[in-house]
Amino acid sequence: MPQKTTRRIGQRPVNKRSNNIDTLHEAWDIMKPFVHFSIKAMRVIAHALIFIVKNIPKPDDHKRGKNDKVIKI
Repeated sequence: MPQKTTRRIGQRPVNKRSNNIDTLHEAWDIMKPFVHFSIKAMRVIAHALIFIVKNIPKPDDHKRGKNDKVIKI
């Protein structure tokens, strides 16, 4: 059976004061999954942009060879 705790009017519960290191550690624990996700998302975007830039044809690639024939319709 749980013990009864009586509260008296005018008395506030004693709160433990936390220091800045505990606060920062708790904030990091909460934000850590979001930071890891954003880093992975930026990697995916960076690799996609590098792939796109590498596959853009360069202006010098369109030189005519012997077998290039122009068909006029």
